[in-house]
Amino acid sequence: MIARSGYTLLELLITLAILGVLLQMGLPSLAHLQRGREADMLMKTLTGHIALARSEAATQGRIVTLCPSRDGVHCGGDWGQGSLLFLDRNGDRVLNQDDRVLRVRLDETPPGSLRWRAFGNRQALQIDARGFLLHQSGNFTYCDASGDARLNRQLVVNATGRVRVSRDTDGDDVVEDSRGRPLLCD
Repeated sequence: MIARSGYTLLELLITLAILGVLLQMGLPSLAHLQRGREADMLMKTLTGHIALARSEAATQGRIVTLCPSRDGVHCGGDWGQGSLLFLDRNGDRVLNQDDRVLRVRLDETPPGSLRWRAFGNRQALQIDARGFLLHQSGNFTYCDASGDARLNRQLVVNATGRVRVSRDTDGDDVVEDSRGRPLLCD
């Protein structure tokens, strides 16, 4: 008699069914992990924009403006739709003919909202030749569309233009806001 190795059709179907159940149990965790990574990347992108703005302002000896932008040409709209970073030669927060675009971010925001909250309620950040913010300090807050507080993020920008990403300091998987309270969105 010849010995045959292999699996029967029934064994293969049972194995595939078990794999399917395990995948279904793991997919929400993978989706949550992916959303968290997207939120982290958004904060890193904004941090990079602010660092570039400070560097260019100091190098050029001019004001640099970071503002929300829907189209990468005009300031205005929602921060979640994109942003525009440019050398603002006259400091008017408008991209004019003699200004130079440094960086554009369009449609990279994960599902949710991105807000800039600051003293003075100005919606554009302006950085002077010393690398300091003109007019205000504040924070960018990302709130995930799912309402899961573990996916919220905050980037705090002080008056000197330095950036700090909020962290989870108490181990509850929710980052704390600038006052040390869990970052919850309205």
